[in-house]
Amino acid sequence: MKLAISLACIGTLIAALSGCEMTPSDATSRSNTAHTLTEIRAHLGCDASYQCKVIGVGERLTCGGPREYLIYSTKHTDEQDVETVVSAITEQEKLNNKEKAPAVSCEPVMPIQTLCIAHTCQAVPL
Repeated sequence: MKLAISLACIGTLIAALSGCEMTPSDATSRSNTAHTLTEIRAHLGCDASYQCKVIGVGERLTCGGPREYLIYSTKHTDEQDVETVVSAITEQEKLNNKEKAPAVSCEPVMPIQTLCIAHTCQAVPL
């Protein structure tokens, strides 16, 4: 219960500090998906590197491509569930980006790969 309240407070704080106007349904949706991404990131245990996966999350307005890369472990997380969450986030960001002007500069988000190191899926830069 305390974790849910803490995550809700953090989500609200991030939304307030971002300077973006959000509708109540937007805020609820982001809070729910943030909580799900947090849960996915919390379960990175693995026995071998084949259990470690990477998926692009979101959409960058200026450069295109994903906003970030998410590492997850198939040992603890269903791949279909991850794809569903990521797809929902990406579609929402595409809708939000239609109303925004592109930024002047573009900072690249470099792709990563993962390896199982010390029984944890970890990012390895390409």
